[in-house]
Amino acid sequence: MVTALLLVSMLGADSQTVEMKFTPSGATAKVGGYRPIRAALRDTSDGVKQAPAGLVAAKYGELRLGDERWGLILDEPEGKPASLFVDTNGDGDYTNDPPANWKSRKTNGLTMYNGSAQIDLGDDRRGQINLYRFDPNDPRRAQLKNTLLFYTDFGYELTFRLDDESFTTFVAGDLQPNSRLWVDRDQNGRRSSKREMISVGKPFNFTGTTYVLSTGKDGPSLAQATENLPVMPLPPDLSIGKTAPEFKMATLDRGVVAFPQSYAGRIVMLDFWATWCGPCIAELPNVKKAYEDWHDKGFDILGISFDREGMEEKLAQFLEKHDMPWQQIYEGKGWNTSLGETYDVSGIPFVLLVDGDSGQILATSRQLRGPGLSDFIGKTLDEKKGE
Repeated sequence: MVTALLLVSMLGADSQTVEMKFTPSGATAKVGGYRPIRAALRDTSDGVKQAPAGLVAAKYGELRLGDERWGLILDEPEGKPASLFVDTNGDGDYTNDPPANWKSRKTNGLTMYNGSAQIDLGDDRRGQINLYRFDPNDPRRAQLKNTLLFYTDFGYELTFRLDDESFTTFVAGDLQPNSRLWVDRDQNGRRSSKREMISVGKPFNFTGTTYVLSTGKDGPSLAQATENLPVMPLPPDLSIGKTAPEFKMATLDRGVVAFPQSYAGRIVMLDFWATWCGPCIAELPNVKKAYEDWHDKGFDILGISFDREGMEEKLAQFLEKHDMPWQQIYEGKGWNTSLGETYDVSGIPFVLLVDGDSGQILATSRQLRGPGLSDFIGKTLDEKKGE
């Protein structure tokens, strides 16, 4: 819910007006993620003027955002539910604040905690903070035994005009000099970290004019940049039913593949991966099973390696060790591989299933991950044969 409206006037003849709306919660989902902040927990605190009654095993800490501080108390009695208290208004009295939400769940013998609380930001604004804590007895996270993690769920909606188009973006917390803002240019709800991001203080061109978004003590400002950049292309539409971009590339075995023409009569899974990618390797048993089950019946895989320069020999050894006989494209450019740019890949593993005849995208990562992959490939082949 929007609770406040700020109109920030820009300086300069070529400046634009930025409209800011304070959002007390929900900003995390709008920006598509968060970066956790650590709050150290101690056995004592000098800032508590009035503590909640009945504390048994209290630890003390602070929520720090810039120069602002809000105290917290985490009570974790042995064998009993834990409780969280946050000094919302910063007066040292923990008995006059809105109650914090703090819940636990047990998995594989370990207890994970998460919740939320409010902090007073001034100007009649209260923002939500989301918090979580790993089991202090978890040996894998011993370094976090005395740590609580949190992130801002409040933020701002920013609306501005670029040339004749109106755009909206969100920031979690306060706008910072190093903030990166997602602008959903094609309005499809999918985030492109390469083609839809504004970095504060850096020029960008989404509409034909190059702009710079800046921030200062008076708020954000948007002005035309002194340099001219080419218009950033829109992200490719890689949704089911759309046509995958065509390409012709050399393969690791010194062959050449034309996509999708080389796979006429078949279906092929484009698999963007790397030998250093843990989640990619974790998916290998599912990928190999699907290949073994269905390769002879019309299923292929084309790997696109994101391995760095000089790793050709290591890649070849990896493929042999893990029995991966399908073709691979390796440019040795890491994240800058040309097909990664073409397909706007910002995270791996990234997979698409494509019809070799039409080039139509048949499935995306949602359908192509996990132990059900082989069954899905078999079903898709049956559907293709029935066309």
